[in-house]
Parts: sequence; C-alpha cells; structure tokens
Amino acid sequence: MSTPVPPLPSVGDFVTAFEEFVLVPPGRRGPSARVLLVSPPGGVEAERIADGECQRLRVRGRALVPFARVQETTRRAGSTSRTHDVFEQIEIALHENRPPGFGRLRLRRYDLVRALADARTRETQPAVRARDFRDQCYAERCKTSLFLKALYAISGDDQAPASIPGWLWHWARRPLFGVLPRWLYGRRQQRRMMGKNGWFRGWAGITAGRGDFFAHHDAVARGRTDALLCALLSDLEDAVQRRRALSPWVRRRRSRFVLVLPRVGAPGSVTESVIRGFPAAVERTGSTAVALLAVGRDGRDTAQTLAAATTTIDSWTRSQGRGRGRTVTVGVGPYDGRPDEEAESRLRGYPEIQPRKVYSDGAPRVEAAVMTVAAVAALSLVAQFAVARIGAETSTECVGASVAMPESAAPGKVPEISPKELYEQALASIRTQNAEADAAAKRPNTAVRTVVYLGVPAVAETWKEGMYSGSIPELRGIALAQEALNREASRDGARKVWLRIRVEDAGQQFAKAPEAAERIAKEAEEERKSGGSQQIMGVVGLGQSRTATLKARDILGAAGLPLIGTVTTAEEMQQHHMYRQIAPDNRREARVAAEFARRGNIVETSPGVCAPARETVVVADPTDRYSDNLRRRFVQEFKNTRTILYSADSETPFDPTQDDRTERARTLADMAASVCRRIKAEPRTVVYWAGRGTEFSAFLDEFDNGTSCRGHVTALGGNDLTSAVVDAQQPSSRHSGVRLYYAAHAVPKSYWPNEVGRAFRTQYLDAYGKDDLWSNDGRAPVAWDALRLLATAVNTARQASGTGSFSRDTVQTVLASGAGGGDGVRGATGTLVYDQGRKAPRDKRLLILHDTRQGPEVALECGVRDSGDEKTAWGPGGSFECPRDAGDAL
Repeated sequence: MSTPVPPLPSVGDFVTAFEEFVLVPPGRRGPSARVLLVSPPGGVEAERIADGECQRLRVRGRALVPFARVQETTRRAGSTSRTHDVFEQIEIALHENRPPGFGRLRLRRYDLVRALADARTRETQPAVRARDFRDQCYAERCKTSLFLKALYAISGDDQAPASIPGWLWHWARRPLFGVLPRWLYGRRQQRRMMGKNGWFRGWAGITAGRGDFFAHHDAVARGRTDALLCALLSDLEDAVQRRRALSPWVRRRRSRFVLVLPRVGAPGSVTESVIRGFPAAVERTGSTAVALLAVGRDGRDTAQTLAAATTTIDSWTRSQGRGRGRTVTVGVGPYDGRPDEEAESRLRGYPEIQPRKVYSDGAPRVEAAVMTVAAVAALSLVAQFAVARIGAETSTECVGASVAMPESAAPGKVPEISPKELYEQALASIRTQNAEADAAAKRPNTAVRTVVYLGVPAVAETWKEGMYSGSIPELRGIALAQEALNREASRDGARKVWLRIRVEDAGQQFAKAPEAAERIAKEAEEERKSGGSQQIMGVVGLGQSRTATLKARDILGAAGLPLIGTVTTAEEMQQHHMYRQIAPDNRREARVAAEFARRGNIVETSPGVCAPARETVVVADPTDRYSDNLRRRFVQEFKNTRTILYSADSETPFDPTQDDRTERARTLADMAASVCRRIKAEPRTVVYWAGRGTEFSAFLDEFDNGTSCRGHVTALGGNDLTSAVVDAQQPSSRHSGVRLYYAAHAVPKSYWPNEVGRAFRTQYLDAYGKDDLWSNDGRAPVAWDALRLLATAVNTARQASGTGSFSRDTVQTVLASGAGGGDGVRGATGTLVYDQGRKAPRDKRLLILHDTRQGPEVALECGVRDSGDEKTAWGPGGSFECPRDAGDAL
C-alpha cells in the first residue's frame, strides 16, 4: 500500500511517536500539544506529512480516532457561495470523523459562545441587553433540540387569542412552556460558564462576584477566535472525562482528538490565530484531550529535526499533568525523491494508526440498553420499597403474622403426670446416654469427657407451681443434644468426643448454685493438680440472672471452667471472660422491642384499626437482675416511657429512682390502676412487661376486674413470658380486650430457622409428641444449642491436639476466638456467630410473637437464621430495618 507521507529520514519514527501521543488514554495524559511543521520556502513536504497523517487516521471510510482536517478559508472573487470558517470546519469534521462506538459529540460551550458572538441587539440597558442575548442563544439552541422545539410550539406565539378559554390557556402555557424553560436555560449556562473552576472568568477578567455571562457579549465578540478555541477545548475535554465514565460511549473514547491544519494560514487569518493561541488556550482550559498538527511559517521558534522532535514527543507521552500546552516546531527538509528505506518500511508496514482496541457501534447501544433496564429495575425496587415504607408508615392494618408457619402453632396440652416425674424422665434419658458414653470409653481411640449442667430442678407436684420454672424443657434440650452429639461421635470417633452430662442441683432461684459451684471448682482443681487428662470440659445452664447465679459464675470461672449460659439475658452475666451465652442479651431484646413498639401497628385504636405506640409503661422488678436490666435498656431505647416498679416479694426492700416518670406499685391492684390511668391519658400506650411471667396472668385479672379500662390493653412481653407460659395462661382467650406480643428465642415446632432447627424439631417430636406442652417453647432448643456450642469447642480442641491430650484451656481458647470461625455454629435457634471476645452471639435471631386463640404467630423476625441468611428487615414488605449488633461494644 502506498502512503502519501514522504519517506524522509526519521519520518517513520516521528509519525509513530505522534500517533502514540494521540493514543494515550484518559487519566495518563499530560497537556494537549501543538506540533508545527515548517518547510523551506517553496517546500511542500510539511503539507504532505499533514495530509498523509489525515489518511492514516481514516481507513475504509471509518475514522480510527476522532479528527478534523481544516483548510484555510478562501473565497473566489465574485463567488456568492458560503464557505465554512475554521471552527465550522472543525465542528463538521469532528461529527463526521468519529470512530465506531464513539457516540454523539456534544459541544455545548462552543455552541453557546458561537451563538453569543453572533448575537446582535439594539438595546442599550445592560440588563435588557443581557436578557436579549440570552433569548437569542436560547432560540439557537431550540433549532437543534427536539424537546425545546416541542416546548416552544406548545407555548404558542406572543399574541393572545380573543376567546376567553384561549386567553386563559395562553397565559397559563406561556409562563410554563415558554418563560420557565428559557429562564432555566439561562441559569444552566450561567453555571456552566461562570463556575469558579471554569476558564471563562479568567479569560474575561471577571475577578469577583457572580456576574452575568450574557452581559459579556462585547468581550466574546472582540475575542471571538480565542473564546471559541477555549470553548472547543473545554468541550472536547469534557467528552472524555472519567467522571462521565458511566456512559458506555465515553468509556470507549480512549484517544485524543486530532486537529490537522495542513495549509499555511494567511497573515492575520483565523488559522494563524488558532495556531498561535493554542498553547495559551490549553493552559487556560486545562486541556489534555487534543493534539494539533499544523503547517506554519518558519518563525522565531527554533525548528527541531524530525529525529529530535520524535524524542520530544516521546517524552510528552510518558508524562502526566496539566499546564501550558506543549509545542514543538519541526523543520521538514526537502524530499529529493530517494526514499529512506527505514522510513518507507515503517510507513508501509503500518499504513494506519494502531489503536489499542477497535470498538463497534452496536456494543455501547446494547450496554446502554442493559444499563437502562437495570436502572429501571433498580428504580422500581427503590420505588417499591419507598411505597412500602410510606404505606407501612401510613397503614392502619394491625401487625399480625409476618411469615407463613409450615406447622400449626396450636397450644400443647398439660401433661397428666407431675412436673417432678417429667423431670425424672429427662434425667433418666441422660443417665442412659452416660452409660453409653462409659461403654464407649473402653474402646480404643475414643475420647469421653464430662459437661456439667447447672440448673433448677423441677420439684413441684402440681402444674400450678411447676409451669413457670422452665426446668423440664431446658433439661430435655440438654438430653436431646447429648443424644445427637454422642450419635455423631459414634460415627466419627477419631475426631469427635463423647459427652457425659452431670446434672447439678442449683436450687430454687439458684440459691444452691454457689455451693454446687464450689464442689465443681474443687474437683476441677484436683484434676489440674493431678496432671492427668482433664475430664470436666465446662458448665452449661446458669439459666437465671440472679445474685446467686453471678456468684456461681465467678467461682466456676475462677477455676478455669468454660461457661455457656442458656436463656440468661441480663448483661451483668457477661462480665466474666470465661462466660458465653446462647440467648440474645437484654440490650438487643430491648432495641428490637422498642423498634417494634415505635413502628409497628400494635395498639388497636378502633375495631380493626391499629397504630404504633406513642408511650409505653414498663413494669419491672428492681430486685430481679434480669427484670431491672431489661427495663433500663428499654427506657434508653424508647424515650417516651414511664416505669412502674413492683416486686412480688413485698418483704424485699428497694429504693426506686426518684423521678417523675418512675413510681412504685405495692400491689397488683395498684399497678393495674396506674396502667389504666396512663392508657386513658394516652390511648396509644403499650405495657412493656419486663417482669417474670408468673405475675402476668394475675395482673390481667386485676386489670380486667379492678379498673375502668374494661380490659383493653396492648402488652409487649419480655423473653420470660415464654410460649409455654402463654399457652397455659391463654390471655387472648381469657381476656378479650388484651392484645399481646412477646419476645421469643424460637418457636421450634412451627417455624424453624434452618435445617438444624428442623432436625431438632424432628428429634423433639419423636421423643415427646407434637401435643407436648413445650413443643413450641424456646428453652429446649436454646439448651440444645448451648451443649452443641460447648461440644463444638471440645471437638475442635481435640482435633487441634492431634494424638495428645486436650484441656479446658484449649476449649476456652476456641470459644474466645469464636467457635465455628466466621461462619459460626449452626444451631436450632439460628446460627451462633461469636466475634473475637464476644459473649453473646452477634445479631442473634429474635422473634416477637403475637398471641392468638389459635396459638402464636410470628409478627417480627430479626437476626441470623443460617449461614448467609439473615433477616435484616421486618414489617409490611420489609419496610423497617432490624436493629444490628455490629457496632455494639462488648
């Protein structure tokens, strides 16, 4: 293929260096550059190089990079045809010579400056002149904008119709479709041209104040060439800016714009002015996107050879930044007709510019279509969420079931045998498993260890007393977990540990817990001193937040025994480094409950119509660590709260906080009367029951029979108000005016969180039947998870020790670093994730149940259900965010 570039010595390297400079992508560029080719008088080699370069930029009818070829404008004598000036040629050529995938080129500043420079007016007042110039520029813009054309057509002409309807429509549409768009156009151009970081203020000498762009018509008209050049460079820079890289067309604009002026401009011509003013315009606009290749006269600048100019341009390619436009004058010697072999080989081998990638016109269109669909989908989701959020805020539908339960939540039946006998049955199951563990210990390569369960025994002979202790479901959970874990150990004896369970009597209200802890600690110390393998791996249970429980915790922790609490939630329990727990603590429960009361439609204001709570009345026992901690946390979360302090043990002294929002009730009748007064003062008041479940039914009886509120109350209960207690008390059936919600750690029979929860449900129902009183109570799966958590740490400790022995210290190290790692331990109540040093699971799953005559239904679910499955929102359409524990201090 022949090339019109004359094969002069070093011209091949020069062309390559220039094209490499053109191909530098955005973000790695230095300032735009001017390359001026000069020939001796009468020489045409410089023009041939410029013309030849234009041919290299366009192949097979398509431009490889955006470029414009400009001729010096001349008009023959007597000719009446209009010729395009230099800038018109650049504008037309840039639109014609766009590479595939480039997209539409918009020259907003250039069009504006040109329109302003061409505008004329007879007005003399400055403000009126500026407005007239604005209107003329707007009229020019309307010629190229279909949208503005449509608005102009709708706005009509200045003559108002004679008819009254026509007159009214005229005066309505003119401001809206004529005056307003014109004003907005002016404001937008004002921001575009008069910004502090723009070029126009410095060019026009505007030092302070906002100024009016259209008032500077005279300066633009006088400096037309400079103003148009600056506007053009600014627009071309914007066309490749990375801040617009969301556009698929802008992302494909990887090369500089090339402006080629292959003819020497006449003295004083626009061509000469453009060449001369280019470096200053580059500095003023910060341009990096243009390469100017021009033919000029041999002037004052020292001309470099083609070889030296190649080195200069190569240095520009490797440098970045902004500043004054770079310039080099290249002296092109005469061509004697004898081609330079190296140059000819280079030009023939690479007959066109070599862009790093050639795009298609279709790809950005497809990408834009995909992005549009994605954006519409995203906006639809946002709109759906916003509508749901607004709908949730304005909805009057009462909060009920938020999930579909796969199993009936009908209440269980009270057993025919006594609580004590049921407790003994659970003990018998544990003894059976212990016997199997002892038998397994005789086999080779089998590890058997002991875990102590410290809990309250069920000694009641009647269900009136035994309903509230929780001892039976908790011990059942321990027994079922032992059975499942030992079954796993029998299948994988080389890696997993058999467990014996030793049940220790903590006494009623954990009164005997310190004494039992002393015995366990003494035995553990004797094991340590003996130097043999340690048998006791830890203690689970500690299920009540009482003073005696804290003493037992300290004794056991001091002996180096890992401790796993079950349903204990008072934060004071976490103040020991050996302690971990399964249940979410009172801080999390209070945050969730306060959010539920604040946003959920739980207070029935009229039949079938509900609204969120405006005030709450917290009922708590200041002598009970669990109750006192929960009420303090709730008061922090729900600001508009009053507190009633009540203790069933009237002989226990306490000094309530002396403030106008806290009062003491000496009897349940006093409490009920006080609650009724608050509800009458503010009907949207919720009772937050932070006390024990044993007094709740008696309170409702007093409220029904001893107050004038006729039993209408909305109550939100803490976790001590368990499903079994609610099933036994049946508040929704016995008290028609009660609307009851209460916190729960799990409803294992009717709504399990994961496959582990399903496995627990199956195991429990196989053992005790679906009509069991505690089949949907959360205490059994919590205890099941407690033993499984400790067993996971024990198994990990054994695997880490290899063939050697392992100790309680190793088990504690596993617990402290987070058993199960980042994914946590999958449990029946949800996955248990313990960050480094954390005592309660992060974002532990918590439910709020709504009591109905058919059984509980899930009104709220928040927290981690399974690995990768977390409930982060609740309410209609997930319109409210669940409280998170990520930022909580430990």
